Amino acid sequence: MNYKNDILISVIVTVYNNEQYIKKCLDVIIPQLNSKIELIIVDDGSSDSTLNICTKITNSKENVTIISNKHNGLSYSRNTGIKKSRGKYIVFIDGDDWIDKSYLNELEDIITNNQYDVILINTTKFFENQNKYQIENFSFSKLDKFPSKETERELINNNICGRAWRLVTRRQFLLDNNLFFTYGILHEDEEWVTKVLNLYNSIFYSPKLRYFYRKHDNSIMSSKTFKNYNDLLTVAIKLFDFSTGKINYNKYTRYVVFRCIRNSYGNYNKFSASEKLLLDSWYIKHKIVFMYGIKYSILLMSCYLVFGYKKGISLYKSHFKVINKRRDVINDIPK
Repeated sequence: MNYKNDILISVIVTVYNNEQYIKKCLDVIIPQLNSKIELIIVDDGSSDSTLNICTKITNSKENVTIISNKHNGLSYSRNTGIKKSRGKYIVFIDGDDWIDKSYLNELEDIITNNQYDVILINTTKFFENQNKYQIENFSFSKLDKFPSKETERELINNNICGRAWRLVTRRQFLLDNNLFFTYGILHEDEEWVTKVLNLYNSIFYSPKLRYFYRKHDNSIMSSKTFKNYNDLLTVAIKLFDFSTGKINYNKYTRYVVFRCIRNSYGNYNKFSASEKLLLDSWYIKHKIVFMYGIKYSILLMSCYLVFGYKKGISLYKSHFKVINKRRDVINDIPK
């Protein structure tokens, strides 16, 4: 691939049956495109009119590439986008979400004279059924340019995990560290974001960059099947294995594994008999991973020691919330 140094930003929009939402997403991106910003749309084998809408909206626009794949999942689409990208920095956007109207131009100003590996952005959740917004209100007292204990504490306190679009990343940094998404699993963001934050050399937080995350009934994460919870345990294993190497933040990694364990075993009583057997088998086989995660929380560990992994984790999840310093603002519509 011929790499063009004049492309600063590659915007990777992943779509799958997003005909209701993709126009809003693209209508904000396209006016911000210029000779230094490219748009890559990766369609994951949509069966509705999503691909036709994308083609019509982007027709004759420069620096736009549309890739149509068979249905292989979000990880495959994002990996395709990374491999096809030419920009120095990569922005991920899901086809049912959208960004602020000045996002890309603000980002261009930030990266023109800097070489951060990671840029952390703001997120606003939009609850479609309620027509309400929830603005993340970070409480960063200190976010160092380089890895530090203070930054690790801030990442945990503000619950920064999952959601690939929360991070703008330097493309070469991803390639150098082989930071692609694991194929075939849900919650692939949990693994990818944790690895990115454990391997960066420099980070920057920009309150100016805002992403709008749509919460609706048709999203992948809204369907809470057993696979959702089981794939969290796959992520836990991968992150435990990853933690044995050289990383920036062991406590933060343990925190993410803790969340995976809590969310899986905390719903133990909701599963069928055969699904419970699978969780029982996982616990026996991967107890070292289980213990690595739950040791993050003294309360969770206490529940486990008193009530065991079946009842203890469920009790913890139902009675205790993870306290963080982020105080999100509800029903505040951004301008």
